[in-house]
Amino acid sequence: MALIPQAANRFKPARGIIGTWANMEEDNARTGFAEGQFTPAIPLMKGSGEMGVTPLTGGNRFVGISLRGVDMYGTRPDGEVAYQIGDIMGYADMGTVFVLAGEGVEEGAVPFYEASTRKFHGESAAGRLPLPSCEFDESAADGEPVALRIRIIPGDEPVTAVA
Repeated sequence: MALIPQAANRFKPARGIIGTWANMEEDNARTGFAEGQFTPAIPLMKGSGEMGVTPLTGGNRFVGISLRGVDMYGTRPDGEVAYQIGDIMGYADMGTVFVLAGEGVEEGAVPFYEASTRKFHGESAAGRLPLPSCEFDESAADGEPVALRIRIIPGDEPVTAVA
């Protein structure tokens, strides 16, 4: 019988899975069709087609966070493209979803999304998109899953990245 070393974090459960619901509070998800290739747990905007969604860019209205899905090929590793053009998928517009934390993530802070890293930061910086109808539900270190509380308010203004 072999002995297994007791590494410090060997038996620490995962904090959460990026793109999944973080708790059992009231939530809402919508169905959409991907109009591009993208991963779970990123902010979305309406696309050009009926029920179409695409990754959020500056000057557009935030509609929700893409949820992780399971298809006949199984789940994909974090960061790998999960949705192809035309795929049916879900996105959260209310509730709490795990996203990827950047630096400065403190409970209650307004998130700023950086598309190049797929991370949500607690501080503004050039190129980051503010998501004013959201807030972090907990504090987290850079690179960890963090619960993001979402509450889309009808008529929200388009988001614009800091210059």
